[in-house]
Amino acid sequence: MITAYKHAQTNEIIESPLDQTASWVNVVDPSREEVETLIQSYGIPEDFIRDPLDTEESARVEYDEDTRYSLIIIDLPIVNDTNLKVLSFITIPLGIIIGNKKIITVCNVDNEFLENFSRQNINLTFHSRFALYILLTISNHYNRNLRLLNKTRLRIESDLKNNVTNKRLYNLMEVEKSLVYFLAALKGNETIIKKLFRLPAIKRFDEDEDLLEDLVIENNQALETTRLYSDILESTTSSYASLLSNEMNNTMKTLTLFTVFLTLPTLVFSFFGMNVPLPINEHSYVSWIIVIIISLIIVSIVGAFLWRKQQL
Repeated sequence: MITAYKHAQTNEIIESPLDQTASWVNVVDPSREEVETLIQSYGIPEDFIRDPLDTEESARVEYDEDTRYSLIIIDLPIVNDTNLKVLSFITIPLGIIIGNKKIITVCNVDNEFLENFSRQNINLTFHSRFALYILLTISNHYNRNLRLLNKTRLRIESDLKNNVTNKRLYNLMEVEKSLVYFLAALKGNETIIKKLFRLPAIKRFDEDEDLLEDLVIENNQALETTRLYSDILESTTSSYASLLSNEMNNTMKTLTLFTVFLTLPTLVFSFFGMNVPLPINEHSYVSWIIVIIISLIIVSIVGAFLWRKQQL
């Protein structure tokens, strides 16, 4: 899907035909025919359109000297729809193509925040400023989603205190996986922000300084918060692993003690059951009582020994 925008005479942003009058073109999961249309209409290099559609594409900046287009690929967070049991996120690339008085955004997933730009009072003629607004919005999304992930983590940990189950541990792993995606994406985005104004097609104005400073602050905040939450979650996971291991050891210890105490009387009764004469008289019930007393004495001795060794 391709949607073009331009300024109306009242400076409002309105939809435009896909021609040279358009200032901003938003491309979402385009077909082969739509890609060909973009190449023919604006002379954009094909790889500038194809690369952001690859979910495995890494963040980078690139400049094509022949067409004078610059490409910025940055990662943005989206909700992971494949896991409906717990809130989790993945990151996908977003391409921002700037050049020849045009700005083109390319992504394989529809993004609501890009559509919101069409309803805001933003000057599309300042392409570098518009790109900064997009990057700043993405950084704000990271910070907002990090707060949601932290709430999810706290809720799962509260449930784990009552009962440790595999399902809850898997949910905690999903949160940890989201933080891993965020950490890798934010590191790449940090590099992109530093290289942003080195591109020939992107001009830097004095009015953009405050916006750039806010962008750096928001991205750094998201990066540091992600690192903090990752460390906390790693520590929590290790603690629960140690707790589970300790519970397993206690269970095995209890079963072993039951086995020992049940085996000792069995050995005594087995001994006197192998044609060994019983004490006093084999036809007297007193002999049976004596055998039981011998078993209890042995069990008591072993129990006292284990108690002194702090095994009970």
